[in-house]
Amino acid sequence: MPKNVSGEEIAEVIHDKCIGCQLCMADCPVDAISVNDDGTVKIDPVACIGCGRCFKVCPAGAILFEKALARGAAAAAAAPAAAAAPPPAPHRGVAVFIETHNGAAADVSWELAGKARELAQKLGAPVYGLLPGKDVGPAATEAVAYGCDTVYMTDNPLLGTYLPRVYGQTVIRMIEQARPEIVLLGATPLGRDLAGVIATKLETGLTADCTGLDIDMQERLLLMTRPTFGGSVMCTILCRKSRPQMSTVRPRVMRMPERNASRKGDVKLVAFAPPSDSLPRVLEFIAKTGELGEVDITKARALVVVGRGACKSEHLPMFNELAAVLGGTVACSRPVVEAGLLPYVRQVGQTGKTVAPKLYVGVAVSGAVQHLAGMQSSEKVVAINTDRNAPLAQMADYALIGDYQVIIPELIKGIRTRRSAPPGKAEAMGYAPPGQSTK
Repeated sequence: MPKNVSGEEIAEVIHDKCIGCQLCMADCPVDAISVNDDGTVKIDPVACIGCGRCFKVCPAGAILFEKALARGAAAAAAAPAAAAAPPPAPHRGVAVFIETHNGAAADVSWELAGKARELAQKLGAPVYGLLPGKDVGPAATEAVAYGCDTVYMTDNPLLGTYLPRVYGQTVIRMIEQARPEIVLLGATPLGRDLAGVIATKLETGLTADCTGLDIDMQERLLLMTRPTFGGSVMCTILCRKSRPQMSTVRPRVMRMPERNASRKGDVKLVAFAPPSDSLPRVLEFIAKTGELGEVDITKARALVVVGRGACKSEHLPMFNELAAVLGGTVACSRPVVEAGLLPYVRQVGQTGKTVAPKLYVGVAVSGAVQHLAGMQSSEKVVAINTDRNAPLAQMADYALIGDYQVIIPELIKGIRTRRSAPPGKAEAMGYAPPGQSTK
């Protein structure tokens, strides 16, 4: 082994194994590691103090440090065989954090329960629900109906309001009992905060704002896909060495599963153990009141989404009229918000809200990756654009190529004509009243 100027053994880089991740550089306390021209790392024998920290953090086994290996072997030989602790139970199963407000579960919890069921079937493993809160007994029953095999529940008044330390400790106790290999949380303000607390305490990885989840069956790894580099690239992230594998997913990204009231499952009570030190007290919770006319675009059945090419205030009444005849509301892309035409609460996309309406009508929306990430779960997509090569026009179910100022009035007129026509004539025109169908 090489030695430094003080005669201490130092680590050695196996260049054929080095993947250039530079984790060792970040962890070196004396900045003794630098990068070669080929992207691999090298250790300065003058500066190295032989602490072995680079050996511990290398994920590729590309650093050799015989002193650390010798210490580990000696410790193993000295330990009496009878004192060896039994190995922990393997991690198995997919767990879903069930977020509740006033005892009622958030829809994203059931969306993730449906996805967890799909992942668990590929793994041949159970689905767990992690349910802390106050008066959450009915939510536990719902969790079983939406796909959980076992629900770990803690019901306590101190869990009625979200406190990071209390919730974090409670959910970690549930995870330690269930030992899942995967944990999913909704990317809500609460879920994002809690996910960071849990991942830090369990010393595991966390991938935020995923838009796709799948299983690598060869290695039994969760494939977590999310936009990166400002949404210009979709990357798939793996967590190879730590368990559980953790991911947060935005509401409306995954499909809501069907509720099956006949499903059977278990509910296990997990004892509540508040932190030993003093806790903050919540004296009053004041819900935010929305702006006048504010709507929740994530719950709309139909959306008329205004893009950069239609960013004109004089045309807003026309967009509102189309949304009204479709039984929906108006939303927009990011440039429209930046222009001050519509408020941020109406923005669809990676930096806005994720929506999944039954009908999405994009008016002069080009369809950048960031925007598509927020609406890709829409059931039917109609694009109105002068550019037939626009990304949204290419992926839409129907693309109307032309000037929206001409197309939208004709759409409004046609919809109203069909709806006002007598039943027989309406059917002949291809329109049927709600609840009926035409050939």
